[in-house]
Amino acid sequence: MGNGETTAVDAQCLERVAEAEQDHSALVAACADRLLSEGLRVVEAVTHAGLTLRLTGGIAVRYYALDRRFADRAHTDIDLVGLKRESGALVALLDSLGYLEDSAVSLATANGQLRFYRTHRQCAGTPLSAEQSVRVSAPYDHIDVFLDAMDMDHTLPMRDRLKLDRYAISPADLLLSKLQVGRFAEKDAHDVITLCKDLPPESSDWPRVLNLRYVAQTCADDWGLYTDVLANDEKVLALLSGYQLTEQEALSVRTTLELARQMMLDEPKSTRFRLRARVGRRLPWRREVEETDASPDAKVGPPEHLHDGPTGREDAAA
Repeated sequence: MGNGETTAVDAQCLERVAEAEQDHSALVAACADRLLSEGLRVVEAVTHAGLTLRLTGGIAVRYYALDRRFADRAHTDIDLVGLKRESGALVALLDSLGYLEDSAVSLATANGQLRFYRTHRQCAGTPLSAEQSVRVSAPYDHIDVFLDAMDMDHTLPMRDRLKLDRYAISPADLLLSKLQVGRFAEKDAHDVITLCKDLPPESSDWPRVLNLRYVAQTCADDWGLYTDVLANDEKVLALLSGYQLTEQEALSVRTTLELARQMMLDEPKSTRFRLRARVGRRLPWRREVEETDASPDAKVGPPEHLHDGPTGREDAAA
């Protein structure tokens, strides 16, 4: 997908957003498609430059979803995973795509994570007035990039797992990233159900399948991760009846989740796992990760020091 083609798609998505403003469900879908389009554009540009970057998070779930309508939900950002050794080149490339780095995030995470913002008025080929930008639900593209590992409630190493798909992390890694969440929310359950409904379970990393063997092996080395993944697997099973699924779809999701659970229980545990299991819940087993406030009244956008002023990047690029 070339830059010109993706820019045209981005423009079409923005038009859909404007047209759908009176229909909330259509607006949610249009915004999600625009973010996916932008995420694919960024990954394609980075790959063309010889660097490595893959989608993760809810936008990656949408990328894998066969049933986009079921996958529809609100998104506030684009999450990506790259390599720490390429971080300098990555910052320069994203700058060339119109993204401003919030360097405070890199400093705060010891270069474990990068954050970028781009206003819609900075979108190449899709110039919007300030008034038009305000009408779009999220007037900024907000990109978070994990480097080498996804450090969330638990740490998921990714450095050797980024070449399994051209655009996104593997479905198994994506499933783990959703089930490891300490404060498990409806959006996480929704994403897990989407993956289990649309992708078949397997025991190896074939394209567009859920490698449940990898999930089980990863959890078998980390008692805390294992504890939260098992608990959230049960939560999704309990919530399943609340989703509009056909009988066959519900059976597929239930079968995949129950198989994942059984494989995790059966997988031989490492010495590290067994030693931590002795301590159990007497000590914390996860980091507490604060979620971004995605409420309609929440302030969405870059910190004040990244806003374009009269002499900012927008004027310089004009």
